[in-house]
Amino acid sequence: MDKVKEAINAYDKIADLYAFYNYSKLLQFQLNKFISLLPGKRILDAGCGPGRDVAYFIEEGLSVIGIDASMGMIEAAKKRVEKGTFFLMDFRKLKFEDGSFDGVWCMAGLANLPREELIIAIGEFFRVLKDKGVIYIAAKEGKGEEIVKRDKYGDVSIPNVYYNLNEIEQALKKFDFTILESSVTDDE
Repeated sequence: MDKVKEAINAYDKIADLYAFYNYSKLLQFQLNKFISLLPGKRILDAGCGPGRDVAYFIEEGLSVIGIDASMGMIEAAKKRVEKGTFFLMDFRKLKFEDGSFDGVWCMAGLANLPREELIIAIGEFFRVLKDKGVIYIAAKEGKGEEIVKRDKYGDVSIPNVYYNLNEIEQALKKFDFTILESSVTDDE
C-alpha cells in the first residue's frame, strides 16, 4: 500500500481522536496574517482535517471550502462545522476550475505527501488560485520520512514526510510564486 493510502486509512481510524486533541489548537496569528493578504474572500482549505480552520474562516465572513482525502476527517468536520462546505478530495487532483480561489490554506496537509509529489500539489494549488492569490503552507520541518505512532491516537501508524524550507521554496518558485515570508517555527 502506498504511503498516502496508509495515511488516509490511519486518519479514517483516528479522525474523532484527532479532532478531540487538535480542534481547539487555533493558530490565530497565522490565520489572520493569511486573511490580511487575501485579494478576495474565497478560500480552499487543502487538508482541512476536522474543520477547525474552516470554522474560523467562516466566523471571519469568508467563503471557504474544506477538502481532505480522509472520509473520517470529512465526517468529523461536518459534525463540528454545520455551516461548512466539505468535499472528499485529493489535493493532487483538485476538482475545481482554474482561478477558483483567492487563497489556498494548507496547514500541515503536506505531512503525508510523498516528497516526489510535492510539485504536483503545488501545481494544483497554483492552478486553482486567482491571479494575485495567496497560498499558506505549513509543513513538518526535517529530513526524510518515518512512521509515527502516538499513544493518544491508539498507536495507529501514520507515515510522516518532513520537508526543509528550501524544498518548499523551490517548488513554489517553479510556479513563479512570490514568497512573502518563510520561516521555521516550533508550532505543533
